[in-house]
Amino acid sequence: METASERARRVLGKGIRKKRFRRLKKWEVKNRYMLGLMFADDIKVSDMAERIGVSPRTVQAWLYEGRIPKDENIEKICKELNCPEEILFRDVK
Repeated sequence: METASERARRVLGKGIRKKRFRRLKKWEVKNRYMLGLMFADDIKVSDMAERIGVSPRTVQAWLYEGRIPKDENIEKICKELNCPEEILFRDVK
């Protein structure tokens, strides 16, 4: 069985070619693991925001700006993506 980090690496190695993900021009992806898992599970930013209870702009800040979510949101993200906190947010605490 493939772990979450292996799945993210496999998906990220192919590049992102789905229209539902925005094309990055000046922004750099800061949380590649989270983006890769969302891509692998076919979860849009707006869907993830709705599941967690935050705005889509907040999820974009986590992905593209490297912002760290609050502890309760980290738990919700880890539950939605079925991935441990240590992989998704290595710089936390």
